[in-house]
Amino acid sequence: HGGGIGALASLDEFRDVGQLTRVRIVRAANAAHDLVALRRLLGEVTASLPRLSAADPKQSPYEQGALLAHELRKLLALGVGPIVSMRDLVSELLPGVAVLYADLGHLGPAGISFADATRGPAVVLNLRGKNENAAVRRFSLAHELCHLLADWNDVEPPASISGYLSDAGLEREQRANGFAVRFLCPETVVHRLRSVREDEALRVLMDEYKLHYQAARLYLRNEANVHLPDRLPRQLPDPSLEAVEAPRAVLEFPLHDVPSERRGVVAQTAVRAWSLGKLSRDAFAEQLRITPGAELERVADYFDIDIPEDDALAS
Repeated sequence: HGGGIGALASLDEFRDVGQLTRVRIVRAANAAHDLVALRRLLGEVTASLPRLSAADPKQSPYEQGALLAHELRKLLALGVGPIVSMRDLVSELLPGVAVLYADLGHLGPAGISFADATRGPAVVLNLRGKNENAAVRRFSLAHELCHLLADWNDVEPPASISGYLSDAGLEREQRANGFAVRFLCPETVVHRLRSVREDEALRVLMDEYKLHYQAARLYLRNEANVHLPDRLPRQLPDPSLEAVEAPRAVLEFPLHDVPSERRGVVAQTAVRAWSLGKLSRDAFAEQLRITPGAELERVADYFDIDIPEDDALAS
């Protein structure tokens, strides 16, 4: 698919990963490309993204990220309260951002973002590795939002792979991390914790604002002079957080042979195109990377979309 893959191939982060991970990243990029094409086929217009202020190069990357996070919270009228679900926030308040999920491997990148016209704006989150923790996954989504909303300009590549810190991308990654932690939990909240007990400060950041432990530990050290151990003795999963952050349409998808990146929003958009006669049955199956003989009707049932009476409609 042309330019977008070329842009990926030019990234140090792409060259640094193994061959299997590169293949998985390209598959995710192709799914993002096909989603854009499907939306154009349906005549859908992508919602515009908020415009954030240009970063001040005199400030540190973390200071830049903090200001950007404050600005976006203000634009979205979030106040200083916890974000219940990053998954739902992006879906409802930033509908111009497509969020896909892919198996990029346990050692693969946490996330990828695409900003070019043929693949974006889109975020691909890794379902494996550290992102299996819902608190980490919502942090990864916030991190990728910074890349989409603040990092793209005429000189930046139209793609970003997060989790592999080359020298060239280090400041950009630091800014996105600074943004993510402060978007999830504003600095004013942390500053109020300077005088409370360490366990109470940690409880606020992890239980109320749903930060993962390492993000909370560094945040409290840097902003409240609270020093916590490198690791918690034991950290149990938070089932309530998983319930509001889980990509249900990916995990519950009715056809197990469909790759993760082709489930969710890609499948839902493709089945709408099929139902309207914009795609033939064969073309719909191709979008899902399965055969036309598969039980495609189950996908329509899952999304509660009526299928065409004539499966022979031309694409």
